[in-house]
Amino acid sequence: MSHYYRVISGKSERINVVSTILARQCGNGNFEWYEIDGSQPDPTGDDASFFTGDGEYLREKIADGVRLVMLLAAEDVVVKTVVFDNHERKLLHQTIPYSLEDDSVDDVDGLHFSLGSAEANTVPLAIVSKKILERIIFELKSDGIEADQLESELHAIPIDSGSWSIVVEDRRWLVRSGNHEGFSLQPTIAGQALEILLESNDELPQHLTIYCQPEQQSEVLSIIPERLQSAIDWKIANYWQVMSKGHTNHQKNAINLLQGQFAARLPWKKWWQSWRTIAVLLIAVVIIQMGVRYTQLVVLDDRNIALRAAIEKQYRQAVPKGALMDPERQLRRKVNALKGSASSNLMSMLVQIGPVLKATDGISLQSLNYNEKQSEFRITILASGFDDVETVRANLENLGLTAELTGSNADGNSTRARLRIRG
Repeated sequence: MSHYYRVISGKSERINVVSTILARQCGNGNFEWYEIDGSQPDPTGDDASFFTGDGEYLREKIADGVRLVMLLAAEDVVVKTVVFDNHERKLLHQTIPYSLEDDSVDDVDGLHFSLGSAEANTVPLAIVSKKILERIIFELKSDGIEADQLESELHAIPIDSGSWSIVVEDRRWLVRSGNHEGFSLQPTIAGQALEILLESNDELPQHLTIYCQPEQQSEVLSIIPERLQSAIDWKIANYWQVMSKGHTNHQKNAINLLQGQFAARLPWKKWWQSWRTIAVLLIAVVIIQMGVRYTQLVVLDDRNIALRAAIEKQYRQAVPKGALMDPERQLRRKVNALKGSASSNLMSMLVQIGPVLKATDGISLQSLNYNEKQSEFRITILASGFDDVETVRANLENLGLTAELTGSNADGNSTRARLRIRG
């Protein structure tokens, strides 16, 4: 548990941080409660952590992270331990209520059974009327309060192994004789009840811790059976000092009544209040991201259209005529066609033509075209004279190629000639 400290006149003062609020109803719409700061409460301390007020005031005290534990009157909740058979272990919630039907004055269908942790073949129980539980939950919700735990006040009374504990109030006594045994009663019948409790136990308690005020001790002692008086250990503490100590040190034995149909629901509303700002920001980020993605898609689509137009333009420069369906695929087919048998013929002819043109002085290549269907080259050369043209043609013929002069004309002091060359 963390604490804060403040410095006053050179001295540090600890400010406790409330972690749990123990509360009980006291009259119509009113509550008493005790704030626990996480450290072990001193049962002889002051009442600075004790408060009374209506539901609105209690709700204001329940800050984020503070657990609210409602204590139900021992008169309304029966706590006991029940023995069961091994084959019942997985069905205790179904079998236990009806195994106690003969011992119950009320109809078991109107009772709510809450189970603790089973050990060996025994399981602790807390039994309360469904109507009482429904009323308490309804009244809490009417004030905007949702308890984290509802339990019998008996489970908050401190107790040690082999000992009993008694909490003395003005009009009633609370008796806890075991982890899951106890009852409340009026002081006038306390003596007889304790005698009966002694008769039902084989051994006397090692200690009988009695929590009361100093002025009550003589009257309490006159009621306690003589057999128990030697075991008395007096503790000066009020109700809330006792309950806060017991809750802190013995919470593992408490049975939460919020089980089954009364189990606490997930606090969606509370979570939404805590995460609403983050959720709105997250949604805003998602919307912005979707907008950016949409803008990118529009830009990419425009670029794609421009790219397709550029591809079509380049295709028409290479292939001026013919149908245009998919220029990229059509151009790839033509290139692949050149990689076949025609491609090998083209390359072999180029290998032969190139050196001939290069070996003849005064020859310059003006144009070169290849006809795939005819497997022939048509070239235009510029020579110093007609004799050089004939020399080129003859040298190509000597290589096994067919070189045909298709035309010539004078171009100043030079001769321009056109040749058709076949393999």
